[in-house]
Amino acid sequence: MNYLEWAQEYRENASRVQAVIEKKKALLNDRNLTADMRKQISDAIISYRVIYRELLKTAELLSSRAQEHSDAA
Repeated sequence: MNYLEWAQEYRENASRVQAVIEKKKALLNDRNLTADMRKQISDAIISYRVIYRELLKTAELLSSRAQEHSDAA
């Protein structure tokens, strides 16, 4: 697998994580949630955001490596 394909895969996974974040945010609109449930959902959103950022950062790193390899060739 080349770096560009690998980077694209990371971006696709980031997109999937973003969809999960949006679903979790929608859950927060339920007025029947207890404070504990609301906290758990908020904590999950924070964790998913960290994962999302890491996926995008890794995709950018892989893209830059692909650029370096194409420049060296």
